[in-house]
Amino acid sequence: MTENNGYADEATETSPLLVNAQSSSIIDNEAQISHLRETIELSDIADESPYEEVTANVSNQDNPMLPCLTFRSCVLGLLFTCILAFVNQFFTYRTIPIFLSMIVAQLLSYPMGKAMASVLPRRTHVLFGGRWQFSLNPGPFSVKEHCIISIMANAASGTSMAIQVITIQRVFYKHTVGYVISLLFVLSSQTLGYGMAGIMRKFVVRPAAMIWPGNLPTCALFRVLHDDENEERQNNETNVTTTSRRMSRVHFFYMVFFFQFLWYWIPGYICPVLSLFSLLCCIDPTNIVLSQVTGANGLGLGSFELDWNAWISFLDSPIVVPFWAQLNILLGFVILVWIITPAAYYTNLWNSKAMPIVSNQVFTIEGYLYNVSAVLDSNLRLNETAYNIYGQPRITAIFAFNYAIGFAGTTCILVHTCLNEGKDIFNRFRSSISDVVDDIHGTLMAQYPEAPEWWYAS
Repeated sequence: MTENNGYADEATETSPLLVNAQSSSIIDNEAQISHLRETIELSDIADESPYEEVTANVSNQDNPMLPCLTFRSCVLGLLFTCILAFVNQFFTYRTIPIFLSMIVAQLLSYPMGKAMASVLPRRTHVLFGGRWQFSLNPGPFSVKEHCIISIMANAASGTSMAIQVITIQRVFYKHTVGYVISLLFVLSSQTLGYGMAGIMRKFVVRPAAMIWPGNLPTCALFRVLHDDENEERQNNETNVTTTSRRMSRVHFFYMVFFFQFLWYWIPGYICPVLSLFSLLCCIDPTNIVLSQVTGANGLGLGSFELDWNAWISFLDSPIVVPFWAQLNILLGFVILVWIITPAAYYTNLWNSKAMPIVSNQVFTIEGYLYNVSAVLDSNLRLNETAYNIYGQPRITAIFAFNYAIGFAGTTCILVHTCLNEGKDIFNRFRSSISDVVDDIHGTLMAQYPEAPEWWYAS
């Protein structure tokens, strides 16, 4: 094994040339570096996405020579994978869950990656007679390393619904499932989703129409952090001074991040009442009907909140969700919560007045909490005799309508998709057989090898 001091591949960020360790003088020559940066636009394709939101946030250029799977990306990726998986699963049981999205890992990994690029030794280890090279610090922290870290963190940020089955059995039914069975159950449910996504990627990923708005802020943040940095680096190397007073995207981002950090302490700790405040409820706190309709534990009519975490806990960020989708959500909320629910409750539909107006609990016909253990035997099977004596479980009117809309919505989605998108889906299926790509980003990714289909099918 031999060692080469210095960045053996420092020019890989901007050039496909393999720079030998003995030719380090080329790297030191700023004029030659600038020339290399101008001539290696490997994928400078003029085509753009037909959708403006994609064009504004996603780059249409790619440099295959940038390092991706490195020591830095593996260490930081595994670190944030463990942190996000633990924190999100631990806090998912809160009434208002705390969720750390991939954006957290994306923000924190950037300065950590830059720090590792400055601190780690700059040696290139040549193994097996030069057939394989390895370096703890292959060069400047690249956007592809940043992407692979964020992808690893995103894969672990979502909580598994299968864990709720295991925890419910342990907490409510006093039945403990073995760790091996629990692990296999959770992994099988998670890999099933990844497998289906991989098999259907020709239909739900590759077409240009498959925008997935939730990914656009992530792509925009990558460009903010790395494009401005590359532009500033090129200006410094060519001694170009910018006289414009226009604020850069990264400076604007840090400014918003700073003010958001300061504001969080006000509704979070200093004045928690701002998290959810009802002016109408304060008019007559002893009025039960007014509290049910306007209170925080009721329908919340006329309430307002200034806590960003409360906004995005259930409906995702309003910055990400398209405006037409927000209007659909708002309209459905008004009809269900502010019209149908009070009408059903105050007309005592299904004996609704015996239960709270809003609750996710299960009740008896008298309005008491339903003891599920009272109708089960020692083997956790239904005891029909005890069930007939204890009575049927009941849920609140709002949750009954919510479940009904959920079941009806599934059928509506299938019918709507077949009627409105069926022809396009059929055409996509035909084009997928011939591997026709209609997206600039799909064209850029076509130069990389695809994962075999059997990986997803298995």
